[in-house]
Amino acid sequence: MKLKFLIKFLVTIFLTSTNCVIAQIIDEQSEPVPIGIEGRVMVVLAGSKLKAAPVGDKSKIILRIHDIFPNGNAYRYDLRYFGFVPGEYNLNQFLLTEDGKTPTNLPPTKISIGSILPENHDGILIEEVENKIELSSNYTFWLIGIVTLWILIALPLFLSDLKLKKNLDYTNDFNEPDLAQRLRPLVEQAATGNLDTEGRAILERMIFSHWREQLNLPEEGNPLDLYLQLKQHDDAGPLLCGLEDWLHRPPGPTAVDITALLEPYRKPSEQ
Repeated sequence: MKLKFLIKFLVTIFLTSTNCVIAQIIDEQSEPVPIGIEGRVMVVLAGSKLKAAPVGDKSKIILRIHDIFPNGNAYRYDLRYFGFVPGEYNLNQFLLTEDGKTPTNLPPTKISIGSILPENHDGILIEEVENKIELSSNYTFWLIGIVTLWILIALPLFLSDLKLKKNLDYTNDFNEPDLAQRLRPLVEQAATGNLDTEGRAILERMIFSHWREQLNLPEEGNPLDLYLQLKQHDDAGPLLCGLEDWLHRPPGPTAVDITALLEPYRKPSEQ
């Protein structure tokens, strides 16, 4: 009996040590699992069935048990995990017994979480590529040549256009009749007594408008006051006095010098 009991005791010790060795061998990793990538480890742990610990807000490891298989007096666990902080971890710390306690006296189930970025990384996640525009000497030469040629062609055209516009303005200004030329037919009719009431109104309106502009007189005002004021003026008075005299004279030729009366109404260049 003692011999049989001794044999069973030795077999139990052997199986237990074998399970521990298996757990340690299965736990070994060749490469660290990067952050955010799911890792997997198969491990045999003795004792009662275990469950994954609940995840907290500051958990560095999220562990879940994908599957559990009986393995003699132990259980074989298919563990899946995510790591959020680089380092070495023991997954047993994220397991609980059925009564909610952390298991003890188990071989460590070590895993390694590696960082995605190198240790000396500057924190920039997108590599910036500098696009440098390099202009060859030939391209620059042709560009400068084209711009210079365009300026040489456009500048004479621009200057000739300005000259033509200036000449047209001068020609129009020269050919346009001045006030004296427009007044002359009406004054001649008034001098001979043939100017009707409408013509007289037009003549007076042209004279008043001219002297308002020349003497900076207001547009508003009594026309009679303006008429009396202009009669006293050295340049405007002679023509207005002549009109007043012609209206009361019988129709017929007169010896008035109309050219002299219209002299104040000519352009400064013609004067």
